[in-house]
Amino acid sequence: MASTNEAVAALLREYAELLGITGGDPFRARNYERAAKAVAGYPRDIGDLPDAQLTSIPGVGSSIAGKIAEYRRTGDIAAVAELRAKIPPGVMTLAAVPGIGPTRALRLSRDLGIGDLAGLEAALREGRLRKVSGFGIKTDERIRRGLDAMTGDAGLREALRALPRGATEDDIYAALAAHIPAARIPAAHTPTAHTPTSGITATSAERTTKHADAVDGAGRSPELVRMKDLRGDLHTHTDLTDGVASLTAMLEAGEAKGYAYYAVTDHAPNLVMQRMTAEKILAQREEVRALAGSTGMALLHGSELNIAPDGSVDWDEDFLSGFDLCVASVHSHFDQDRQAMTARFVAAAENPCVNVIGHPLTRKLGRRPPVDVDFDALYAACARTGTALEINASPDRMDLPPEHLAAARDAGVKFSIDTDAHSLTDLDRMPYGIAAAWYGGLTAQDVINAWPLDRLTEFVRVKRSRH
Repeated sequence: MASTNEAVAALLREYAELLGITGGDPFRARNYERAAKAVAGYPRDIGDLPDAQLTSIPGVGSSIAGKIAEYRRTGDIAAVAELRAKIPPGVMTLAAVPGIGPTRALRLSRDLGIGDLAGLEAALREGRLRKVSGFGIKTDERIRRGLDAMTGDAGLREALRALPRGATEDDIYAALAAHIPAARIPAAHTPTAHTPTSGITATSAERTTKHADAVDGAGRSPELVRMKDLRGDLHTHTDLTDGVASLTAMLEAGEAKGYAYYAVTDHAPNLVMQRMTAEKILAQREEVRALAGSTGMALLHGSELNIAPDGSVDWDEDFLSGFDLCVASVHSHFDQDRQAMTARFVAAAENPCVNVIGHPLTRKLGRRPPVDVDFDALYAACARTGTALEINASPDRMDLPPEHLAAARDAGVKFSIDTDAHSLTDLDRMPYGIAAAWYGGLTAQDVINAWPLDRLTEFVRVKRSRH
């Protein structure tokens, strides 16, 4: 991604957040969030785009285009600076902590004078947060978990963000190895001779040499899954929901990757803000079918379903049977206790039309902590029902986390390495998923989207036929 795109997207995102904090129009804030996503995912450097063409970026109208042009002239956006000046120092930092948000951040600043994370941690230790209206024991627990996520994942998040566009699997693996505790690095990956090794400890390097009897000339086990093994992407979005590129544009980009098949999996209706309906998804299915003859890929029509607190999903089995493949993910109620969350996942895995559990721990590095789930029970349910766990290749997620993959594999789980792409550039994320897969020692046999299409469709058919 070009640096101008990154800078503009960050400012538009900040403006949306500031609108939320200062009581601005929620619809307007969502427009700026969507524009930020579109700019970040735009495949060209918008620094080279003439002012008159800025509105060709999806979600960018004349007002937002004017702000982008202003940034290119001055290096800032006056409207953003004006809103920044209206809030106390540190409120934006506090609002970013999972469990706080803009309203509570303002209250903490006003009532307790908290202006940074150190002050927040001190107030938590001293029990002062509970003196503020609306804060209690459960709020404290959520904020503690949020702080742990921010601080615990900060190094990994920044290391991944610092990687250049086009980073190789070796580059990404080195960044992961430097920030995942060595005790949790399985003996499944031997770095190549040219792999950067900063952060790879002697202990972890010794463990990887246990597999030296099966390495190729480059120094890595030849059985480990590679980019060239992947035959398709099974989790992608379009502008029908929260993607920023059209169906045809996403398909063209997927075909340019050389994929044999490609799944379109827009959000289902229970994620209400996406405004999906049965009629819309069926119309998209017809469009996908109509485009099948214009591409060299097999086109799979699916959906990313929402796993409700009780484990149910958006549509009934009869409706779901019309999809070629379904991903199901948790998008709400992240604070359920372990017993409830585990039952939720197990119920989803037992649904005959759920083929992949998407971003299983729901984490966002530095922004959202993982949910609390019994891993052994989750792995056993997925292995028993023939449900794959996703390795979400977004560098903001890396979920299922690399350090959990070996245990899931040993329990008999299969995996799907997906980009969860919401833009054209998101389709370039696959190397992050491959690097994560190396931690678990995964081979192409472990990864369902490394299989030929007939084997993948049989995987789906067998699960549906069990019920």
